[in-house]
Amino acid sequence: MDMAWARQWWQRLATRWRGAPCADAGTRSQGREQALLLAMQALGCGYWEWHLGTRQLRFEGEFFRQFGVYEQPAETVQAYWDSLRHPDDAAHLRPYIASARAGAVELFESECRIRDLNGQWHWVLSRGHVVERDTAGRPLRFAGMTQDVTQQRADKEILRASEAKSSAIYQMLPDPAGISRQSDGCYVDVNAAFCALLGRPRDAWLGRTSTEMGIWATPQERERLLQALQRDGHVTSLPLVARSGDRLVPGLMSAQPLKLDGEDCLVFVFHDMTQEQRTRDELLAVNGLLQQAGRLARLGAWEDAPEQGIVYWSDVCYEIHGLPKGAPLPRNYIDTYVAPPWRETMRAKFLECIRHGIDWNIVMQVVRADGEWVWVRARGEPVVENGRLARVRGVMQDIDEAKRAEEQLRQSEEHFARIFQLVDQPMGMVRRSDGRYQIVNPAWEALTGITQDEALGRNALELGLFAPGDRADMLAAMASNGQLSDYEITLTARDGTRRTVLQSLREVDYYGEPCWLFSAHDITERKRNEERVREREELLSLTVSAASLGLWDWDLHMGLISGDARWRAMTGRQASASHSWSAGLAPEDIERVQAEVQRHAGAPATPFDVTWRVALPQGGARWIRNMGKIVGHDAQGQPARMLGVSLDVTRQREQQEQLQRLAHFDALTGLPNRVQLAQRLQDTMEKARANGTQLGVAYLDLDGFKPVNDTLGHGAGDRLLVIVAARLTRALRPTDCVARLGGDEFVILLPDLKTREGCEQKLRQLMAHISAPYTLEAERVGITASIGYTLYPEDDADADTLLRHADQAMYQAKQNGRNRFHGFDAILARSQREQHIQIQRLGQALEHGEFTLYLQPQVDMDSGAVVGAECLVRWRHPQEGVLAPGAFLPALEGTELEIPFGEWVFAEALRCIATLRRQGLALPLGINIAARHLQQPGFARWIMGCLNSHPDAPAALVKLEITESAALYDVEHVAAELAQLRAQGITVALDDFGTGYSSLTYLRRLPMDTLKIDQSFVRDMLVDPGDLAIVQGVIGLARSFGLGVIAEGVETAQQGQRLQQLGCPLAQGYYIARPMPLEDFVHWAAHWKLPAGWQAETST
Repeated sequence: MDMAWARQWWQRLATRWRGAPCADAGTRSQGREQALLLAMQALGCGYWEWHLGTRQLRFEGEFFRQFGVYEQPAETVQAYWDSLRHPDDAAHLRPYIASARAGAVELFESECRIRDLNGQWHWVLSRGHVVERDTAGRPLRFAGMTQDVTQQRADKEILRASEAKSSAIYQMLPDPAGISRQSDGCYVDVNAAFCALLGRPRDAWLGRTSTEMGIWATPQERERLLQALQRDGHVTSLPLVARSGDRLVPGLMSAQPLKLDGEDCLVFVFHDMTQEQRTRDELLAVNGLLQQAGRLARLGAWEDAPEQGIVYWSDVCYEIHGLPKGAPLPRNYIDTYVAPPWRETMRAKFLECIRHGIDWNIVMQVVRADGEWVWVRARGEPVVENGRLARVRGVMQDIDEAKRAEEQLRQSEEHFARIFQLVDQPMGMVRRSDGRYQIVNPAWEALTGITQDEALGRNALELGLFAPGDRADMLAAMASNGQLSDYEITLTARDGTRRTVLQSLREVDYYGEPCWLFSAHDITERKRNEERVREREELLSLTVSAASLGLWDWDLHMGLISGDARWRAMTGRQASASHSWSAGLAPEDIERVQAEVQRHAGAPATPFDVTWRVALPQGGARWIRNMGKIVGHDAQGQPARMLGVSLDVTRQREQQEQLQRLAHFDALTGLPNRVQLAQRLQDTMEKARANGTQLGVAYLDLDGFKPVNDTLGHGAGDRLLVIVAARLTRALRPTDCVARLGGDEFVILLPDLKTREGCEQKLRQLMAHISAPYTLEAERVGITASIGYTLYPEDDADADTLLRHADQAMYQAKQNGRNRFHGFDAILARSQREQHIQIQRLGQALEHGEFTLYLQPQVDMDSGAVVGAECLVRWRHPQEGVLAPGAFLPALEGTELEIPFGEWVFAEALRCIATLRRQGLALPLGINIAARHLQQPGFARWIMGCLNSHPDAPAALVKLEITESAALYDVEHVAAELAQLRAQGITVALDDFGTGYSSLTYLRRLPMDTLKIDQSFVRDMLVDPGDLAIVQGVIGLARSFGLGVIAEGVETAQQGQRLQQLGCPLAQGYYIARPMPLEDFVHWAAHWKLPAGWQAETST
């Protein structure tokens, strides 16, 4: 235990005892004592009190139990304790104890040996303080603490014994160390590490200073050391740079003053940081590489701490979420940034990680700050420290492009599947592991006579298509790159017919399974012909077998080649002389041929076999397959001559190219199809965004194309589509693109636009080209086009959405009369989406009971009586609080929710009437009826049905408030419905009178009870003569028709007084009371009093 700390603790304790009020001796004192006892027990100490007057000594704590003091009577404890002291210690302590008793000692401190019950001597240190004095200031009571210091004294002995060891350790220190005098800075001693670092022996340093020896890199290093010593008295890990010869040595200096042989000295240790600095630089470099790798891989790191949320985001995390670097970390990440479909899954995984310490990963979408949804892969793991979860850390990777690429791949596979089924070459997929068929096309079914359902899950041997040996030879012939081209094999069809086919194989991955994509070219007839030729002319078997081949002779040294007539015709060479073998070949084909020659020379058992493209003199080109064998070598053993045959495989190559073309281009018009369009659209969108230009996306549909098909036939319709495609292509710029989607629908991409007007000008040119007459089957045909377009990035949507927007605009052009174009309004579309979302939210609010009715009182300003109230709707929004009708009623008008909302309002008002009656307030409530609701057939019958289901709400307390516009829509219907209701005792008020047509004719025809003066006239009637005249006119009109009148919007006492003077005593408005909940209305009605100004007006 630190005795200096103990002394300070007891001083504070004594001060607290002296200053503590006596009134606190109760429970608080007991709590303090208990806390002190626990502290002493933890520290291994004992507490004592020495009463000088009574000469009694009292002990507390487990510490004293070993000395037997608790078994002694209280009056003999002090004598007993004195008897336990060692005789030598008792003798020199007596004068000190006597002076303490005399009051000469303020702080008592003694150290002596005490014998325990087992006869063992303990060195104990007792310290105490005067805690009570008499009126004269003499000490009455000491209190203090005793501690066993036997071990400390033993430690001192051990310390003295270890001093000799310290010197040896000092010399063995790995860090340079030494001792210097403070008076002159000369070195007194240095260790071996010091000498080794600075390269001089120990004798060279003793009696010299650091300045003399020049050990510092600069004079400023020594000044910094001296300043730190003067400021703090010592130095700990001060960064300094020393010099060893020409080498600078960074390090950390620590120094501490000490007395050495009576002189003030300084002991120092210098820790060489050269290796640490090198390691740190390497770590920083590695960390930089990791950061760069994270940015390249779009991989960000994060940490989340319990009760704190996210505490760290790397820069990539900010980029993924569209936030600037250094922005505040999100407090509620899941609800703010995780897209709704994944929130609950993400929350469940996070809770499972926290509760059970389980790693997790998830692929989900997050919502960026700009509202865009992007795909990410997130992983997390718990970090446990000291058996508790300290935090969760993980990584997040942007995989949005990969996910979108997957979707494009899926679409491409669908297009491939359709082409796969239509191509006339037998094709299919077999699993590489066991050769079982995964898919075949109709052409393969026709070749083999086996349906796809029969083939799936079985291999060629099980189906009897190939002989086992033939199939094994074919697989053995496969090249190392996993490909096989035109391998000849015999195939046995279901009916037993043996067919010779050229089988080609390519390694592919089919839904995660390693497979071969195969194609089979039936050469049965050709083989039969070859067989017939071999039978007729066995001696000329090579020539006969090559009846459809060309023979050639190649001088490998001279590079010249010659051949027979068939070969010359095949390659386009007319003369019979030798020609350069590379004439007409493309450079890349020349390289392949040379490589094949080298391969064949190294493996002569396998014939030379390569296919290349030959340009014909008359134009065009052919694909020629060449097979040969080296038949002569020169004196050095190098190949000198090769004989071989050539085969025209143009048709097969064209079929392969046709497959590729069918996948990306429309078979009828040659225009790009959907697949090619998708790629072109994505590319032009990226360029438009990068260049800051607009991209026009137009959707074109021909007007009047169906009658052409119906009248002239589909052949004529196809020719018309080809002509239209040609006209569109000619009308566009080279950078533009037109694609056919199908039928008579085309899509045009117009990049690098500056303005909307520029786009529309180009569309006018297109329409002019299309509307020019066509001649089909000697008939003149006229068609036009309807075009819808949108502009990107003004319409900041993805590719599919852009096409959908252009399609929607095209249909609008059709509806507007055809033969025109129409632009997609992105702002209107967003507004409609927002309105649709708001309507959905209002429907949810109605379903969840978030709406409520407030009541605004209506009073008689003459008598002060409460005569009724108007029901006004409020929305108790969970996030935005209570919302007034202006925030949501306009959105309801004209929607499918308007009538259900009106039905809820009426039913809720009836419940309010019943509640008020139970409270003793039989007041009529005004209920606003929407125009659409009022015009429904059977409105009056529905009202009476509601009243019948609420018997506690009598019809006499129901007042329907309708607007002029609602009544005027169908006066006859409205009048009939209202007449039925008034006959049942329901009253009717015309709301906001004066703001509409205010026709006397319809006023006379409508069954009314009350006119309500609109608040817009009441508000300004004191300053606007025109409004005052309208108010006077409405009041007079009501009197003439025998109707009641009530004023809305009374907000001042003066307005109420003026209305009284004009003969309108009934009013409602903020001056009387604001709209309030039902329970507040009951309390208000019980305490309402007429304002003093109105009372004075009434009394006059």
